[in-house]
This record gives sequence, structure tokens and C-alpha cells, in this order.
Amino acid sequence: LPYTVDIVDMNNIATDFKEIVEKQAIEFLIEKIPTTPKIRFPEFKDAGTWEEKRLGDLSSDGLNNGVFNDPKKVGTGYRLINVKDMYVEPYIDVSMLTFLELTLDEFNKNKVNFGDIFFTRSSLVKEGIAHSNINLSNEDNLTYDGHLIRIRPIKKTINSIFLNYYLKIYSVRKQLVSSGKTTTMTTIGQSEVSRTITKIPSLPEQTKIADFLSVVDEKIGLLTREHSLWQSYKKGMMQRIFSQSLRFTDDNDNPYPNWEEKKLGEVFNNAGGTALEKYASENGTHNFISIGNYSTEGKYIDNGQRIVLNIITKQKLLNKNDLVMVLNDKTQSGDIIGSSILIDEDNKFIYNQRSERLICSQFIYPKFAYFLLNSNKHRKLIVSLSQGGTQIYINFSSIKKIIISLPSLPEQQKIADFLSVIDEKINLVKQQLDKTKDFKKGLLQKMFV
Repeated sequence: LPYTVDIVDMNNIATDFKEIVEKQAIEFLIEKIPTTPKIRFPEFKDAGTWEEKRLGDLSSDGLNNGVFNDPKKVGTGYRLINVKDMYVEPYIDVSMLTFLELTLDEFNKNKVNFGDIFFTRSSLVKEGIAHSNINLSNEDNLTYDGHLIRIRPIKKTINSIFLNYYLKIYSVRKQLVSSGKTTTMTTIGQSEVSRTITKIPSLPEQTKIADFLSVVDEKIGLLTREHSLWQSYKKGMMQRIFSQSLRFTDDNDNPYPNWEEKKLGEVFNNAGGTALEKYASENGTHNFISIGNYSTEGKYIDNGQRIVLNIITKQKLLNKNDLVMVLNDKTQSGDIIGSSILIDEDNKFIYNQRSERLICSQFIYPKFAYFLLNSNKHRKLIVSLSQGGTQIYINFSSIKKIIISLPSLPEQQKIADFLSVIDEKINLVKQQLDKTKDFKKGLLQKMFV
């Protein structure tokens, strides 16, 4: 060899090469990013291209890590922004923060201001690193955890709310995720976050975009609260109805007869499921109901799984107005155990093992049965009879012995109609909420570069 290279030099060469490769990869990504957004407010149509800047150049004091949480000092002191607070939308909720004792010097070094933005430093899932959120509180007793990275946008040139939205778009997230280093977890440091490339318009255009998206977020917040209120109202009404503190009357305002007690097995015919996973197929024609298809409220979750109809699976084909109840839960909490789905269409659903088919008898109206079985009162009773450790289960033979109170069929109909109206309102608000979220998602991709 014309020259020799010692081990130290080889390590330096390897490090330099790695940095060059990472830099070129990021530059390749940036080349794909346009210089003007697809959607732009009319007054900025002729404002020119957005300016390229590194994220670190947008901060007034660089990027910093917070204080590491001492469990012995939790409970009093200063409000602490933690990793879990990064996932609250649309901004950090300071009313939900925990407290941490710090010296005054520690607090002053890590004090949080209005408009500060934070990033998560690590994640078990690579896509979870550098998830960001913003503080929009003026409280003066806020600090932040050492597992977060803080950026303090320069007030004269950067609108913090604009930047917080910008950090969530695909091109920025792609850079941040690709900069992560993975061992047992994926982590990202200040230097990687700092060198992320951004494209920034003038401050007035930033403010216009931030204000518009804030209005969209306000709409999402209102719909979220409305959805929650309707759910709480339904829960309260069901509790009153099934405890009989709220009774209905007939069309002449006369009371219905007293409710009668019956064993659950007396009002339903039942048939257990069979292991049919091997018949699941992308080419299947029927919806497959397994554990993953039950929501906590008894709604069917369509995860796209389908099953073929043949001589074996046909035996587990459900009819309209059947109910199907899940008998296992993959957790200790039992959130879905006993959840029951009402089948709304013939020749569409086939059920798997760990589910029980319930066929309504002459004593019970199917829609009423759906609300009864999914009521908090009866779900708690079912969970109390369950067995198991890390995964709990219940035998339907135990469920059949549960005593239920049944009103007359006309009162069942009235109860079902009343609760169905509430369900329709909940579903309508949920649809509006989902559409508004999709609208925001589209805006984030089209209003930024």
C-alpha cells in the first residue's frame, strides 16, 4: 500500500462517510419538495417561492433537552410537560400536566414559554420519533421532561402555530424519521432535528395559514366535544332505562306492565363459533367476525378481513337480527368481552370461534336486545363471571344463567326507538368529525411545501 491508515483514522473515515450518506439522502428528499404550495391564499399568489431554512435556524436559542424526571420529586412543584402530552390534539393541555419539584435554577434553565414546540426523542416504533406539539399557555410555572427536545421559534420571523402545523406534513416527517437511529429503540437527537430542511413563507403568510388551520381545529374540537356529550347522554339514559328509574308510557299515556325477570338463556337460542381462520381470503365474499371486529360499544369494526363461503363456513352464516357476542378478550381489562353486534343484513356475516350466535326468541325485540346486552350494567355482570389471567374469557353456559329484566314488547320497541335516535345523532356527529379531520389532513399536504 502507498500509505497506512491507523484504526482511529478508519473510525473517522467511517463516521464521515456515514454523515455524507445521511446528508445526501436528506438532500435527495428535499429535491422532491416543490417551492410553492398547491393551495395559496389569493393575496400571496405573487409572493414568490418559500425560503429554505434548517429547523435549527428557526430557533432563538438552539434546541434543548429538558429535566430528567425524578420519581421521588413528582406530585408538587412545577407543571411538567411529558412525552404523553405530545399526543394531545391540537395543542398541549396544561390542565392535565403532572408536577415536579425543581430548584429555582433548574426551573429557570428549563422554563417553558408560550409558543415553545417540543419533540419526542425516542420511540419503540420508528415512525413515532420526533412527534411534536406546542404550548399555547401563558402560565409561568411550566417546565419539560428530559425525553423531549424543545425549539423556541424566533418571534420576529416565525409564527409558532404555523411551524407546529408544518412539522406534521409528510416531507418533514420523512426527514425526521429517516434521521432516527435504531437499536432496541429508535432515537433522534438535537443535531438531527436541527438540520431538518424546511420551506418557510413570509411571516404574514405564515400567520394567515396558522389562523385558518386554527379555525379548522376549533371546529374539530367542537365536534369532538359534541360527540362526547352525546355519548355521555346515551350512557346516562341507558343507565336510567335499565335500572327502571325512567319508564315509558303507551300512546294513551298509560304505564306499561311491570318488567319480568328471566334467565338470559330463556330469551335467546345460541350456537357457538368454530375456528374458521383458514378460510379467510382476500377473495372472500363475506365479512368475517372475529375478536378484532368488536368495538367496546358493540359496533362492528370492518378491518377488511373476508372469508369464503363454502359448505363448512355456511354453517356459521348469520341472519339479519341475530346478535353475535365475543367471549374472549386479549387483555386483562375485559373492555370488549360480552360486546354484542346486531346483524343488519342477511347473507353477509360469518362468525369465528370465541363468538356466540344469539337468536332472539318471541320474548325479546332484537334492537332492544342489542342495547340491553351492551348496557354498562350487563357488561359489568358478564365481566364479573369471566376467568383467565393475561387473556380473560367466559363460557356462554355462565352467561345463560344471568337474570335479566324484560319489559313488554311494546315498551321494548319504544326503548329501542328512543336509543336508536340517539345513536343516529352520535353517528352523524362522528361522520362530520371524520370529514373535518380528513379535510384538515388534505390541507396540511396542500398548504405547505
